[in-house]
Amino acid sequence: MARYALCLLIGALAAWLASSAPAAAGRVNSTGGWLDRPLTNWNRPNGRAPSLPDPADIPDIAAPPACDKQLRRPVTAAERELIKRGWKLFGAAQAFDATQVAMATTGFDDMCRPLGYQAFVYWEGRYAGTLAPSAMNGRTDGALADVKLVSPTSLIAEFNRYAPGDPACCPSRVATVTYELSRDDAPVLKATSVAHRPACPQASAEPPAAPKPPANASLAGRRWTLARIEGEAVGGGECFIELDASAMRVSGSDGCNRFTGSYTVRGDRLKFSPLAGTKRACLDEAVRKLERRFHRALPQVNRFAVRDNQLMLYNGHRLLLTLIAQTAD
Repeated sequence: MARYALCLLIGALAAWLASSAPAAAGRVNSTGGWLDRPLTNWNRPNGRAPSLPDPADIPDIAAPPACDKQLRRPVTAAERELIKRGWKLFGAAQAFDATQVAMATTGFDDMCRPLGYQAFVYWEGRYAGTLAPSAMNGRTDGALADVKLVSPTSLIAEFNRYAPGDPACCPSRVATVTYELSRDDAPVLKATSVAHRPACPQASAEPPAAPKPPANASLAGRRWTLARIEGEAVGGGECFIELDASAMRVSGSDGCNRFTGSYTVRGDRLKFSPLAGTKRACLDEAVRKLERRFHRALPQVNRFAVRDNQLMLYNGHRLLLTLIAQTAD
């Protein structure tokens, strides 16, 4: 059982690119269907040379400024062209001799997970194609999780496969796709094979009927709305937090501004990192007062307890915050 839990943790870390809550309006739909069909050469349709795609039209969902830390500046003419087209470069670039793979996204959600992202392959600075037929969203079926340059002409990519009932943190299968790169004046990337395997060696090929959730799953997947501060009831339902058990990140609202950060949990021990957020001015004095109290309390939290639909956050034995569970949108 411990080995299975470790496998899930490793899988979650490897899937940081695909680290997603249920799809919001305007997000790219699940794109994993191509992995179940005979492979086609989408990078050279009808024999034409590959054409660099434009980014998906995804509305701005006000991702926190902290997400920008994942972005990087272009260093090649090819990457500058991606930026010019409207893409945002993120993560590390990979190179093997004259072959390069660059990751680019349209944006991020409020947990800093990429939306509408792709992997672009180049040979000597010339565009060769993408690793998937269409842009992807993190933590949806068919989301790219890992890329390996085996040689200048050979690549391997892994895509997360979700089955009905899989928790968002833990896809039950992984699809491994191999590619060949032709090197000429108009280089082209072609997928040559695809194979599926369980996400963990101990797992069966079929998704488990009742997968065991992560150790801190009782905290995740729900919106925790503030009900009391140190025993004093608060109203309005504006202050809340949401926790992502896979990415170990917290996001929420203090009634006036959105914020995000990371957290650690071990047993009943819980600690939030310093939180970054928007800085919109609050005109209502009562809201400002509640905002200050909420932000003073969160950094003091070092222990938690979940009872029925209530989350209680403590500093030692002192109860700081009581929150009520709602299903996260």
